[in-house]
Amino acid sequence: MKSLFYFFITLTTLAACQPQTDSNQVKSYFDLKGFIETQIRELNKRKPTIEKKMVLDNESDSRQTNEINWSKELDLFVQADINKQASQISYATTQPTPRTNFYTLKKGENWPVQSLKVTFDDKTQMPSLIEVVLKEENKLYDSEKLLRLTCGMRPEGVWLIKTYEISGSQQLSLTDKKKFSIIGTLF
Repeated sequence: MKSLFYFFITLTTLAACQPQTDSNQVKSYFDLKGFIETQIRELNKRKPTIEKKMVLDNESDSRQTNEINWSKELDLFVQADINKQASQISYATTQPTPRTNFYTLKKGENWPVQSLKVTFDDKTQMPSLIEVVLKEENKLYDSEKLLRLTCGMRPEGVWLIKTYEISGSQQLSLTDKKKFSIIGTLF
C-alpha cells in the first residue's frame, strides 16, 4: 500500500506545478477554477463523509472518512481550468446540446487540457457533470488523465459534488506505465 500512497502523492505534486490563473481576468470559458473553489469552501464547511477507492495497477485501497483536505483532493480540477491568460484563444467552443458546453484544444495549440465538457442541470443551470481530458508528454513522463465530477442538490438544499473520479495512466521515463484511478463518493 505504501507504493500506492507514494504514487498519489507524486500525482498531486505534479499537478501543483501548473501555472496559476489570474482571478481578475475575464473568463472566456466556463470558470472551472471558480466553481471548484466554491465547492471546496462548501465541502470544508459541511465535512461530508466520503468513500474513496484508489487503484494502482493491481493494488487497491478503500476508505471512508470525513477528514479530507479538499484543496489537495480536487487540485487537478482546479489546475484543469482553461481560463489562463495565455490560453484565451486556444480552445474551440461548441454546444452539442442546449445544456452542454464543450471546449476542445485547437490544432497546433499545446496545453495539457485537451477537452472540457460541462453539462448543466435543466432546473438550476448549475453544472451537473464535468469531464476533462488531460494529456502531457515530455522527456520525463507521459500522462493521460480523465477527470469526472458529478454534482446535484443535497437534502439541505445545497448544490454539491456527489462523485469525482480521476483515472488514467502515467509513465515516468525509466519505469513501466502505471494505470490508476481514484473514485470518491460523497454521502
